[in-house]
Formats: sequence, C-alpha cells, structure tokens
Amino acid sequence: MAEATNSVHLAKLRASMAHATIVLARLSAIKATKRRLQAQGLKVNHFSRRDLVTRAEAYLQDHRDELFAEAREEVERWRASGFFGKRGGNLTSLTQNRKA
Repeated sequence: MAEATNSVHLAKLRASMAHATIVLARLSAIKATKRRLQAQGLKVNHFSRRDLVTRAEAYLQDHRDELFAEAREEVERWRASGFFGKRGGNLTSLTQNRKA
C-alpha cells in the first residue's frame, strides 16, 4: 500500500515539474516577444494581452527546443534545491527522464 502511495506521489511530482517547465517556457516566449517589440521601437502596452500571447505562441513554436531546454534546466535547479519538497530530491531529473 505504501508503494502505491509513493507511486501516486511521484506521478504528481513529475506532473508538477512538467507543468512548471511548460509555464516557464511560455513566460520566456512572452518576455522574448516583448523584447522584440521594444527593439522595433514599439510600445508593449499598446498591444492587447491576446495579441502578445498569440505572438509569443508563434515565437515558442519557432524556438521550442531552446526554450524548453532552458526551462527544464531551471526546473531541475528548483528540484535540486528542494522546491518540490523533500521527496523531490529523490526523483531523477526531468532531463534524465526525457532522454530515457
């Protein structure tokens, strides 16, 4: 019974880490989109949230591998520092799980 509880906990932990990776990649895409607009001399606050997100999604598609790699590294640092709780330290990293 304890192993079943452990398995459920590890599955939830992996899901949390995967969700954190997705969120970080999207946030990076939004930041990069804002920087691009500013570099073009445009005011970010003149764009609707919807427009920014649409542009960020396109940026994410074009730079998917790079953004997700950076996000996985950040989530791995969080895991190593204990952000996901004491059992998170026993979990093999997301990067290792993806390669396997």
